[in-house]
Amino acid sequence: MNIEANPTKSRVAISARLIAAFSYMIPALGGALSSFFLIRVLQYLEAAENAGSEAVFGALTEAILPSLVSLYLGAVGGLIVIIVLIARMLMQTKTASPSVWFFILCGFLFLVPAGLFFEAESLIIEVLTDQSFSIRIADVASNIYLISILSIISALAVSLLLLIMSVVPFSARSDPRWSSLIAAVFIEFLIIAPVVAFQLRFLWLYKAGSFEGV
Repeated sequence: MNIEANPTKSRVAISARLIAAFSYMIPALGGALSSFFLIRVLQYLEAAENAGSEAVFGALTEAILPSLVSLYLGAVGGLIVIIVLIARMLMQTKTASPSVWFFILCGFLFLVPAGLFFEAESLIIEVLTDQSFSIRIADVASNIYLISILSIISALAVSLLLLIMSVVPFSARSDPRWSSLIAAVFIEFLIIAPVVAFQLRFLWLYKAGSFEGV
């Protein structure tokens, strides 16, 4: 039998999967928390139609903080994942590193809650910055509620799925997994893009709230 053509398979390391899962769960849960705060902002706007812009922008700034902080933590966790994968490639291990599909699924799933929050908050910002006053909060309230609730539900679903994928036993080739490392690096760049977007929005909201208060 050709050993090179049929490489031995080993159980995929649970520890490596758990490190990745918890790193990628943080942005998902942060997005859900931001969406929860956003629902409270919307309820405040509906109850107080003449709410001051300074207070609203301040509330939106606070709402985006969990997503922003969790994305930074997710980026740090992503670096840890990359370091772990490199270390596993340099050491003799009895288990295999997570496969590419694991990182691809993580990459497509863990940013969904934060992305939904970003979209819901954009709808509120659109109302606040509409100079023609053609859009009212009541016109988009149902969409904001729906998107925010979907963000919270998706965060719980994604977190549960990541945990399941981390503990269910899988087998994979035990040879060095360059593809896994490349996938992890790609996910890291995938995290950096929304970090920049959320950071820019946070600064804009903070400045907008400060300007309204002058």
